[in-house]
Amino acid sequence: AEDADITLQLHKMFKPRLAQEQMTTVYETLERPLAAVIAEMEYNGIKVDVAELKHLSNGFARQIAENEKEIYDLAGQSFNIGSPKQLGDVLFGSLGLEGGKKTKTGSWSTSADALEQLAGNEIVDKILEWRELSKLKSTYADALPAAITPRTGRIHTSFSMAGTNTGRLSSSDPNLQNIPIRTDNGKKIRAAFIPEKGCELLSVDYSQVELRLAAELGDIKALKQAFHDGVDIHAATASQVFDVPLDKMTPEIRRSAKAVNFGIIYGISGFGLAKQLGITPAEASDYIKKYLSRFPELKKFMDTAKEYAKKHGYVKTFYGRKCFIYGINDKGPMRSFAERQAINAPLQGTAADVMKRAMIALRPALAEAKLGAKMLLQVHDELLFEVPAKEKAETEALVKKIMESAGLGIGVPLEVGTGWGKNWAEAH
Repeated sequence: AEDADITLQLHKMFKPRLAQEQMTTVYETLERPLAAVIAEMEYNGIKVDVAELKHLSNGFARQIAENEKEIYDLAGQSFNIGSPKQLGDVLFGSLGLEGGKKTKTGSWSTSADALEQLAGNEIVDKILEWRELSKLKSTYADALPAAITPRTGRIHTSFSMAGTNTGRLSSSDPNLQNIPIRTDNGKKIRAAFIPEKGCELLSVDYSQVELRLAAELGDIKALKQAFHDGVDIHAATASQVFDVPLDKMTPEIRRSAKAVNFGIIYGISGFGLAKQLGITPAEASDYIKKYLSRFPELKKFMDTAKEYAKKHGYVKTFYGRKCFIYGINDKGPMRSFAERQAINAPLQGTAADVMKRAMIALRPALAEAKLGAKMLLQVHDELLFEVPAKEKAETEALVKKIMESAGLGIGVPLEVGTGWGKNWAEAH
């Protein structure tokens, strides 16, 4: 009874506050109707192949042992690789590697960023691989079986609707939005997520959604036209920025344009882009300048977002959600981080709102069509479904239609990619 009483008291306090903050519409059209969808998704859970996870754990253990032997041979001594102090002393003391930096306490920094600066050195590469394998083994291969609910035989994560500043969902106990995908070993973990017998997994994710929203919110005419025409956006951008005709486009030039396309909307620096592309910071800064001079509307959007955040302390998504930006008026390094947040939050937040609109619409649509698909997971721009094999075509068509039409009021077309598989890695 106390829970119900406190909930009512909070309701009486927060309802007028929502109106005061002009957030009632966001609550009524997005957050409140989404709660039932989230509850159902948590209830559904997802199946994992315990035998496969055990097999992976054993394989990772063998690779870790091999890595340790190679690291000790290269170092000329045995030491605790997991100890930052011992690792720093070996790398920058005994071996005398150049480029090391010290922390405030005077010890060598062996953070991921610090070691990635030295990537290409044989022992450093082995240490980075050792760290990846150790993380995959302990956090996923060994821990996921313990997260299975015995009654259902499935993992039931918890989604939070208030865990981020931009409206994105977050996941915990365990975090299933953080299952690795960037490396071959990481993908092996996803391969352990499987459907029930007679079903397949359907992965549907928004394509280039934040870039599309940048074109829309920034009213970038050339980009909007490219998306409407359905052209290869990275090739089109490369052609615009580097003055290269489309028929003379090389994979390297397109890759550079892709990095700039995605980097710009995250407020990437010349140094950050240089690291991605393997070029000098001066060259990278020149790429960014060319990009912004070719698309002046984007520069205006970025400047306007920063100024708005400085004045109000927040930015807004297309649907009116307030994303608070802390530290934007600071004098220190926090300010540049906050400025990048001010640029990206309207895009990431609007993408989150679009996804929520799609999820809300999908629940009754699937029921009305009498389809047995279950929504299992949301990983930011991706939705994962468990679908009866005999309903694949109808389910895919319906999900695609609803997700692509979820951007009410947004003129740039939204597109989704779909994939099927007997496991999550195969579907994605």
